[in-house]
Amino acid sequence: MGNNKKDTAQHDNVTQSQFEALLERLSILDTLQAKLESMEQLLKASNAKVLSLETKVLSLETEVTAKDKTIMELRGKANSLEQYNRKWSIRINDLHLPHADETETKDVMQTVYDKVLLPIFQGAVSSGLLKTIPDCNSVLETAHILPAKSNDRPKPIIARFYSRNIRALVFRLKREYAPTKTVTTSSSTNNRRGEATKKVYRYPFYEDLTRETFNLLQALLKDPRTGPVWTISGNIRFKLQGEDTVRKVVSIYDSVEKILGR
Repeated sequence: MGNNKKDTAQHDNVTQSQFEALLERLSILDTLQAKLESMEQLLKASNAKVLSLETKVLSLETEVTAKDKTIMELRGKANSLEQYNRKWSIRINDLHLPHADETETKDVMQTVYDKVLLPIFQGAVSSGLLKTIPDCNSVLETAHILPAKSNDRPKPIIARFYSRNIRALVFRLKREYAPTKTVTTSSSTNNRRGEATKKVYRYPFYEDLTRETFNLLQALLKDPRTGPVWTISGNIRFKLQGEDTVRKVVSIYDSVEKILGR
């Protein structure tokens, strides 16, 4: 009988101990549950912040894109305005001046007039487009020499007209009356090398282009995919090799790849 009481007591003690351990584990589970709920709340708050940040980033990206577009539009307008102000001027190459940079403005003007413009005005009078030959001071407002990297050739000259109509007349009659010279070039026919001659302008002149327009024009001229490349009123036109379609550059800030890829 005594042993039975002892076993019962031990059994009761073990049960009590297990019960307490179970309560402790339940308490831990409650704590974990609370922690999980807290972490869930933190995650929700964190996700909300992430979504808010993503929204702000998208908003900023949209704003930056809009500002970039505005900047490009302003740059385009500034370039167009500068190009408009250059519509009274021409750029002349290969015109030698006796004293180069030391030449006074009036002497630069007179040299441009005598060698480049006078033959064209004489042709205009002979063809009836002008009644008399205008003198230098009534045609040119000014002329100046541009800096150049190479010393092998005369530096370019910018000459500004008083009248856009006279400037337009000069370009119109350029092909017929501008001074030319004959140059010899190498040629090959049926695997035979030889020489050929052709006429070129002695003092070639072009529209006075802005730096951005001029740089893009040069890049297109050097690209093997293009044929003729030229400008009309500061706007670039070109043809692709082997094609007759005249294409127009929409924006001078487009890359060559984008322009030719069209």
